[in-house]
Amino acid sequence: MSQAEKKLFDLSAMKMQREYKGLLYRNNSGALPDRNGTLVRFGLGNDSKQLNEVWKSPDSLGGTPITITPEMVGRTFLVLTGFEFKKPGWHMTPGDKRAKAQHACILDWRQAGGIAGFVTDVTHIDYYIQEFKNGK
Repeated sequence: MSQAEKKLFDLSAMKMQREYKGLLYRNNSGALPDRNGTLVRFGLGNDSKQLNEVWKSPDSLGGTPITITPEMVGRTFLVLTGFEFKKPGWHMTPGDKRAKAQHACILDWRQAGGIAGFVTDVTHIDYYIQEFKNGK
C-alpha cells in the first residue's frame, strides 16, 4: 500500500466509524516463509497462488450497520464492507491483472449483498453506502 493509499485508508476508517458507526480494518495479504521455510499465506481469500491470481480481497474489511425497513424496523445488521484503496486519479486499465482480480472480489461481495468498491477519494465511501441503501 502506497503512502497515498495508506492516508486514504486512515481517513476512510475514521469516516466509517464517525459517520456510519462502521468497522474498517486493514487486510494485509501475502505469503512469507516461516522460520522453518514453510510458506505461510495470509489475508482473506489468499488460499493459494492460483486463487490469488484471479481473486484478491480488498485492502480493508469491515462492516456497515444498516437498519432494515419496514418489517424489520429497529433491527440493525452488519453488512460486509470492503474497499480497495487506490491513489487519487487511478483508473482500472485492461492490462491490470491485479485490479481485475480485485474487481472480481468486489463484484462477488456486491452480488452477495455486501458493500464494496474501489476508493480513490474518501467521498467514494458515501457513494457506495448510498448505492447500497438505495438497493443498487
